[in-house]
Amino acid sequence: MGSLVPAGQARSGNAPRYAVIIVLDGARAGYLHRVPMPHLQALEHRGIMYTSAFTGQELANTPPSHATIGSGQFPKHDGVEGFLWEDPRTHRVDDPTQSWNVIAGRLEAVIADHGRPTLAGQIKKAHPDATVASVAAHKCYASDAMGGPRADYILCSLIYKNRWVAQAIGKHRPPPGAINNARWDVPIPPPSSGFGPAVQQWRMGKENGWTTDYALWAFKRVHYPRVMMINLSETDVLGHFAPNATIIPGLMRQFDYLLGKIEDAYRAAGILDRTDFIITADHGMSKIHAHVPYHVMSQAVAQAGATPVYIEHDTAVAIGLREGNKSRAVAENVLRLGGKGVDATFYKVQERGVWAYQLAASQPGLPTAFLAACGTLANTMASASGPDVFVVLAPNVSTRNFKAHGYQWVAGHLGPQWGDQHIPLVIAGPGVKQGVRSSYPARLVDIAPTVEHLLGAPTGRVDGVVLSDALTHPSEVMAAAQQRRGNQLRPLQAALKARARMP
Repeated sequence: MGSLVPAGQARSGNAPRYAVIIVLDGARAGYLHRVPMPHLQALEHRGIMYTSAFTGQELANTPPSHATIGSGQFPKHDGVEGFLWEDPRTHRVDDPTQSWNVIAGRLEAVIADHGRPTLAGQIKKAHPDATVASVAAHKCYASDAMGGPRADYILCSLIYKNRWVAQAIGKHRPPPGAINNARWDVPIPPPSSGFGPAVQQWRMGKENGWTTDYALWAFKRVHYPRVMMINLSETDVLGHFAPNATIIPGLMRQFDYLLGKIEDAYRAAGILDRTDFIITADHGMSKIHAHVPYHVMSQAVAQAGATPVYIEHDTAVAIGLREGNKSRAVAENVLRLGGKGVDATFYKVQERGVWAYQLAASQPGLPTAFLAACGTLANTMASASGPDVFVVLAPNVSTRNFKAHGYQWVAGHLGPQWGDQHIPLVIAGPGVKQGVRSSYPARLVDIAPTVEHLLGAPTGRVDGVVLSDALTHPSEVMAAAQQRRGNQLRPLQAALKARARMP
């Protein structure tokens, strides 16, 4: 693999700068060191690795996390509150992440309506001729949420006549030949033909390979997007249904190979030495050892005399209610009915026009610092459309207990527990320090402002900070802002880690 520019030469000349953001969906931080990965390890040696990076928000699942990566905003500010949420005007479920709604532009309309800046918008503000592309396979909601309204190209795949076919999102023009092109069609294998087909409708490794090839084809077709965003989904989908030891090593070997292909394409284009790489995940993954039955949630709602609008659930639970004034009663019922499988419950209140979550009930003996940390993370989704009740399940506990074609759901995510929150984060390229390991508690909201700075774009009003400890030449103002934020986040993170060590 070719070398990147030496430190200190990041801003020399007027040549365009580029960035590649790769999201290993659902990857735990330890995945990056399961097997030898020479391409990734070379990036680590020429960049910075954040050993305590975490999602840093709720809900810890794909749509809100990708919106955060692409905006630097918490869900309460960009509007993407999960897979589904409550429309506060109608008290009905809002479900813009379904494929047909994504294609129709409903998901990115939520981001646009909230009026906050996005990474794509800030890059185009600084460089009007720049293009931004966001690519996924079956997770159209991931590429759309990450690219946002201002991305030029948002690509993914959909099922049509028993085949995966390439698709462009909403108003975003596809590169010529991107859709209605048989070269991108992939037959869906029968579920009986193996683990991958049974749980994700792709042969194992095929989806990540397709996504990377499609992204690189688009990269060349539109002559080099200034920012390329890629969601690789298999670590998430396959990780839900199989013990990590059986699938993750192979997926990580393949990812390293795909990373090498991406670097080769940028090298062939003559821009590798002007490209920053960001490797991360949207959330972690917790192994499931016990369950709280799903019916506990609906029973808690019924006993409070309330009506559910939606219930989103896995290792935590988000509940929307038609009667918001009954949220505390529902939250208290959940703890009573759920027993030791529930750590704590929170309910949403509005005071002086500001939404926030308050603790309703918790298990005796839990540290107050942990409960405060859960409340802080819950408040990242505190808005009119955020859930009325938020349930923190105990570590390694889920409400999901089902099988897909015989394969058991064995790992999950959604909540504030450290397994759900801990993610990898590597940044490497021009303008980035080399060979550094940082214990700073970097979050998803910090990625957009950091990339904006590296590419010479203005940082808009964001919830994150520029990761100044990654920069070869940070300003005093940036360093001070990161230090202040770190002082706030380290106790929170310590509380999450301490809870993970408790019996």
